[in-house]
Amino acid sequence: MDLTAQHSIEEGPQSDQVSGVSLAASQTVFDGYQGGRSSASVRQANDAYQAAQVAYDAALKSALYQVKQAYYTLLTDQATVPVRQATVQQAEENLAFYQGLFKAGRATSLEVLQVQVTLTQAQLDLRATQNATDSDRKKLSLAVGWPLDRPYSVADTPLPDASSITADQALRNAFQNRFELRTLALNIDAANVNLALQNSLKYPVVSVNGTLAVGQDWTANVSAGSFAAGVSIALPVADGGLRSAEAQQASDQIASLTAQRDQEQQSITIDVENALFGVADAKDRIELAQRNVQQAQGQYDLEKAKYAVGTETTLDVLTAFSALISAQVGLEQARNTYILALLNLDNVMGL
Repeated sequence: MDLTAQHSIEEGPQSDQVSGVSLAASQTVFDGYQGGRSSASVRQANDAYQAAQVAYDAALKSALYQVKQAYYTLLTDQATVPVRQATVQQAEENLAFYQGLFKAGRATSLEVLQVQVTLTQAQLDLRATQNATDSDRKKLSLAVGWPLDRPYSVADTPLPDASSITADQALRNAFQNRFELRTLALNIDAANVNLALQNSLKYPVVSVNGTLAVGQDWTANVSAGSFAAGVSIALPVADGGLRSAEAQQASDQIASLTAQRDQEQQSITIDVENALFGVADAKDRIELAQRNVQQAQGQYDLEKAKYAVGTETTLDVLTAFSALISAQVGLEQARNTYILALLNLDNVMGL
């Protein structure tokens, strides 16, 4: 719609002043696309905006997932440090004990050497765990944007409850929330709009237009008005098959995106199934690790009692001690594996 106003003065024997106002409007009533081609542009722009929002949400969830991973990895190594420290302390006590027995002639130098080797191994394991903890802390600091040399410890948290979600529920969540599928859905919608636009070019464009004009000659004190209305039809002409080719190209794009979506759904289905198995397996392994600790503790206590009465050797006691420490460390690792399995399940569901 256009509005034009003008006022003119003509110089002469007697100045003639004339004012005029004209209003012209045009409206397309049919262009082959439901709602008009301008609405298609709006829809495509909205799809692009939503795709950008989906990408932002995906980046945010990825950053949060990395922070959680770093947090629980640090928590596990942090919890393992006291176990390693207790191991070193116990090994030091064992060494002092066997050195006393050696001085009293009740232990051999080989037995003392065996205890010394156990102590050295425990010290090396403690140093490695402390280094891993420091590295984990730096990774977590990097993930949250803190200085790498910032000292802190993470708070211990109870194990989360096992997820009771079924496979069907997990798949529904994944199909609804995974950013890959959401992005493909928006791309398919935009491609459908493009195909409809290409097909609309086959139809004529029908528009109605009108013009209203009013003029005033102030000198002669004469006014006049006019009104005109009409319909215009723009017919498509031969283009050598260009429009048909572009429409076919748009149709092929939809088919390609649909195939990508179907393939992505299959891939996500595999990810969800593996994640559910990982959670169930990790939970069972925690229970197994707990029983291993109980068994190893009982075996160690038994070996010490047998050694006290002279029916077992130092090597038997040290072997049982190493098995106990391995079981305790294994329990901490099993807890971490379980937590990370739960995080992975949330991640593959797009939560």
